[in-house]
Amino acid sequence: MRNEDIEFVRDNMLLFTTSRRLTIEEAGRVYDIYNAITGQAKKPTGCSRCVSNTLKVVLKTYNAL
Repeated sequence: MRNEDIEFVRDNMLLFTTSRRLTIEEAGRVYDIYNAITGQAKKPTGCSRCVSNTLKVVLKTYNAL
């Protein structure tokens, strides 16, 4: 993870630990981080399970640092 990604996760931990709808900007940033981690080209969707899984991958990577 890039330093700015680590800072974003740290500063917005509630996005990853509580259940709420993400804003368009938040979702875009989370998916950018996810894509940088996995090398995929996932785009934000309205699918709550997809968003939840994406958040879990980003948080798991952050916690592994």
